[in-house]
Amino acid sequence: MITNSERHFIEHWREEKKGPRWKYYLLFTIAWAVISFLVIFFLSKLFTSLWRTGGPNLIYLFIIIAVIIGFFSTHFSYVINEKKYHKILEREKTNMN
Repeated sequence: MITNSERHFIEHWREEKKGPRWKYYLLFTIAWAVISFLVIFFLSKLFTSLWRTGGPNLIYLFIIIAVIIGFFSTHFSYVINEKKYHKILEREKTNMN
């Protein structure tokens, strides 16, 4: 039997993965990259003196790191949600038999 939270997850996940996968990846990679950049930027301002030694090129390094983190965060969340989705459907299929 599917719980309410699982039913909500299934509906939400079906809506999220509608359309091509690259659109999902693009949207969420940008979102995670922005969040990652802000975290990296403010932590570097708070706890290090990189801005005095790294100069203006440091911002480009932070952008590259943030995009990489954003892509991998998106990929891992997609894979985990897809596994969860299939696990729920398989469990429901075996319960029906």
